[in-house]
Amino acid sequence: MMPVEPDGGIGDGAPPIRTAGSESAEDTMPASLRGQWRENDLSRTPTAKDCEQTSDTNRNFGKVLTVRNDGYTLFEQGGRLMEVHNRTDTMIDATFDTTYADTPTQARKDFALQPGGTLAINHDDGDGILNVTEYLPCPE
Repeated sequence: MMPVEPDGGIGDGAPPIRTAGSESAEDTMPASLRGQWRENDLSRTPTAKDCEQTSDTNRNFGKVLTVRNDGYTLFEQGGRLMEVHNRTDTMIDATFDTTYADTPTQARKDFALQPGGTLAINHDDGDGILNVTEYLPCPE
């Protein structure tokens, strides 16, 4: 017989799988970070066209970040919140499920709203070096 944890888990000690609507405010992306963001590589404020990802604007692929309640997407990549390590109204340090094409992976990232309205994401690409990518808000 398989052991069962009080939360319905199978007894492996892993945190329970999130289901839609089960998150509390503490384990969601802060509202101030949600929306569309454009990588800050233009040396100017992005326009609506800079934030489009169509075949006509393929130069934007991989540069437009969407932050949702439960995680983020960046072109064909993204992550769903797995574990929140620290959170305020303007930042979150969390581990994300970044599984892609049936290869289970996870990544710890820090999203922080900076003075002036930019979004900075700190992440380790696996080389032990912390990388920072900055984004500007897309027009609404």
